[in-house]
Amino acid sequence: MENICQVLNLMEKRTKGRRVIRYMKGTEVLDINGEEFFKMIRRHAHILKSKGVTGKHVGIIGKNSYLWLVNFCAVFQAGAVAVLLDRDLGNEELAELVSRVDLSVILYDASTEDAVQRMVCPMQVEILDMEEMASGKIHMDSNKVDEVSWEMTQKPEELSCIIFTSGTTMRNKAVMLSARAMAASVCTRVNGKIFKSLLAIMPFHHLSGFITVMNAMYLGAEICIGEDIKYFYRYLKYMQPDYVFVVPSMLQLLVKKLKNGGQNGCALGWNLRLITCGGATFCSDFLQMLQERKITVMQGYGASEAGGIGILWEMTSKRPDTLGKPPAEMSVRIENEELYLKSDSLMMGYYDDPEETEKVLRDGWYATGDLCRIDGDGYLYLTGRRKNLIILPNGENISPEEIENKLRNCEEIEEIMIDVEGNFIAAKVFPYYPAGSTEEQKAGIREKIGKIIEAYNGNLPLYKQVMKVHFFDRPFEKNTAGKIIRYHIAEGMV
Repeated sequence: MENICQVLNLMEKRTKGRRVIRYMKGTEVLDINGEEFFKMIRRHAHILKSKGVTGKHVGIIGKNSYLWLVNFCAVFQAGAVAVLLDRDLGNEELAELVSRVDLSVILYDASTEDAVQRMVCPMQVEILDMEEMASGKIHMDSNKVDEVSWEMTQKPEELSCIIFTSGTTMRNKAVMLSARAMAASVCTRVNGKIFKSLLAIMPFHHLSGFITVMNAMYLGAEICIGEDIKYFYRYLKYMQPDYVFVVPSMLQLLVKKLKNGGQNGCALGWNLRLITCGGATFCSDFLQMLQERKITVMQGYGASEAGGIGILWEMTSKRPDTLGKPPAEMSVRIENEELYLKSDSLMMGYYDDPEETEKVLRDGWYATGDLCRIDGDGYLYLTGRRKNLIILPNGENISPEEIENKLRNCEEIEEIMIDVEGNFIAAKVFPYYPAGSTEEQKAGIREKIGKIIEAYNGNLPLYKQVMKVHFFDRPFEKNTAGKIIRYHIAEGMV
């Protein structure tokens, strides 16, 4: 497979006569079969080709939806480059990104209409309503829809998709994925577990969102689309997916919910058997509880720059803190404690930013910025992030993640971020307050957290101890993938 069109052609042949997509309207579950899905893709690709998008950059912005997936695939069939945009962007931010990556067309939905309509962009950009395209309001020659084929392909080395980094430690960058990288990202069996249906709750504009969906479809699974995180539990109950990909904050919610949930969450009406979590580390008691409920937990490690081939590892009580071992499709090396990755899904570079590209791409390897060690058995262990390192006045380097991972395992701590104040380490904590907690009970929880941190400090050298604790009365600001935006907290924006 050298491009995504070849992959989609294969998927179309494989999905004939069976259900491929499920989504909800209220409490009603709607089903889409393979023929319906690919017919809709052809209709939208025909509209896009009539707009002259071939070879141009087409932005997609909207909530997770069936139409989002249709248009994502249609952009490739029309021979264009898909540019995935965060639906939570304001009109000014959106205009900046549109100009930065030279968009010609933007496909949007009702949830993003206001930002798209109000943006002021110095270049001419055509905007198309995905819902109007689906309803037939945009004129098209229906007799020519069947003529749209998968023959419109890109060369393996050509640009196929642009996504943006999550921007948790700095402003986001535009990651370029080639046609080969896209195909490699989708056509992987890194997830060796068997599952029937994926709950696609991660934002589709993120790598972990759209690649997880496309890979699941490639592997023959159904896609249950989760449009809004606030209905997370409803999706689990009504669509009955057996697999879900989440981030650590979502996993913590699931763990709390599953305490009295029975095997596979059956007491809640669920059928959950497999969870993959990006960058999860949590205490062995939580892991044991999930295992007792017959739920397997996979830890995922990757980066937008590395494309869709990452490291997936089944977490066990014997090695709860390892990233695991790299898959056959990926090469790794550690240089000056930093982890380097290499695979066919690696990015081409950052769009129109050769200086930043040169910092991270070196002789075909991607420098992750993550500090790592490897043991004698070949297991990788994340020890911190180079860009997050705290350098104290005495010259000592402290990894905030190392401290955070140990303290966030406590039930009383909902979220934590380690920072530095003057010469000392400080913790910013959002406590876990059970529903209905009184002010007195909340004070007791904060006091208990203080004692937990005192116990953590133990016999550590003074410079490694957490000397200050600040409590927050609301969760930390996060991006749409659910990851804490560190620089916002550091700037006091929470």
